Amino acid sequence: MNFYRNKHQKIKHNVRNNQAEDDEYPSQSSLNDYSDVYKQELTKCEKELSEITVKFNKMKENNYELEVKVQKLEDDLLQERKKNNFIIEKEKQELDSKLKILEENYQRYNNQLIDRYNELESAKQNMERDMENNIKNLEQQLRDQRIKFQQEFKQAHEKYKKNINNIRQKLDEKGNGLRDLEDKNARLKEEASKYQSALGVATNIFLSDGDLNHSVKLKNDILKLQTTLDNYVTHLKPNMNINIKKVQELAQEYGCLNEITANNPNKIFIKAILQRKVLDSICEFSHEFFKFQCGNSKLESDVESKATELLELIKLFLTTRAGTDEVTGASIIKIRQQVYGILGNRGFNNIIDNDGNMRMHDFIAHVSNELNKMMNNYRKINDLNRKKQVDAMAPKLIQDIFKLLWFRINVQEPKLECEFFENDMINPNLMKGAWNDDEIDKLRVDICYFPLIGTKLNSSDAKIYTLAKVFPRYISASSEANEKVYE
Repeated sequence: MNFYRNKHQKIKHNVRNNQAEDDEYPSQSSLNDYSDVYKQELTKCEKELSEITVKFNKMKENNYELEVKVQKLEDDLLQERKKNNFIIEKEKQELDSKLKILEENYQRYNNQLIDRYNELESAKQNMERDMENNIKNLEQQLRDQRIKFQQEFKQAHEKYKKNINNIRQKLDEKGNGLRDLEDKNARLKEEASKYQSALGVATNIFLSDGDLNHSVKLKNDILKLQTTLDNYVTHLKPNMNINIKKVQELAQEYGCLNEITANNPNKIFIKAILQRKVLDSICEFSHEFFKFQCGNSKLESDVESKATELLELIKLFLTTRAGTDEVTGASIIKIRQQVYGILGNRGFNNIIDNDGNMRMHDFIAHVSNELNKMMNNYRKINDLNRKKQVDAMAPKLIQDIFKLLWFRINVQEPKLECEFFENDMINPNLMKGAWNDDEIDKLRVDICYFPLIGTKLNSSDAKIYTLAKVFPRYISASSEANEKVYE
């Protein structure tokens, strides 16, 4: 406000100075000009003064509101501080009370522990003292008994020594007859021992740890066969073409429900189907073995048939001839073990001709060619070197399958059994595959591509050598309905 008053005075002063500078009697036009300027400045100042007054009054009102709010905040803060101080003080009192109780309890428990410790320490000292006294008493009793035993032993020794001398004197009087009887008895014992040893060998049907067909080695060989089969079928990649239509037809033959399409070939599932097809095909090819019944190629068949005939004769002999020996009954198992052990060791190996040259067994060569042709219908290996390597696996694979699943399983006592699962519920105790444990109740076997192998599989005392390898599928409502219809 003072600013605008000063400005107004300054304008008046400027007008007067301007008038003084003019003539002593300025013209009317000059006076009018000064008057207009003065009025304009005055109007402008009054307008600014009015605006500032409005703003000042507004600020004054805002200032008052702020003072009221500040005062309210200070009052609220004071009330909140008093309230918090009261709560804190109350909690402090409660904590002090609890702390006092805890200290009292701690002191009481500590005193009890000290008393208990003193009791235990006293009992320990008493026990140590009693044990020390008992040990001393036992040591004294032991010394007394040792002295007594030594005295009694000395007396008995003298007595028996005297009796022995009397017996020797009598024996000397009777001559060397007793020595002759002792020599004869020793010879008879030696002969009986040899007979018992021979009997044990003849009746022992258990395989030693070093035997090729011991259960541990047989299990390892079956696992190696699974690996060989897996490598022969291959992982179906890379640089490999799959005949999807052929594989779909094969999956349909096995009753599989997992889907195979060109866009989603599901190669792991196809691999499982092809492994099962390899096993089934080799089993089917075995029916063609009769075509190779000439020369050395038929020896496996001759040995097995003659052994079967011999075993049947021994069984008939056992039931039609009186006797109580164990050798005859055990010989049925022993002969079977030895014959199939020989076949499992050398069966279908390379043939040595009369001129000393060695060549692949005719039957193995035939089955290898047929198996490779069959597999090439389902998967085509574009890399020629890789194809040669895979085709070259066929003879060893076929030999191992025949040796293990035809011959060596018959060496075990009891004989091993093989079982394929078809549409069964998943059982981790009998099968292995890829699934989550929490989904087992929702799964069934879609295809079993390697059998369960063991003894007495359908009994409570079954012994499992290797689990079946299966590929699962989810149980669908439609499949359950179909199963109920067939049941």
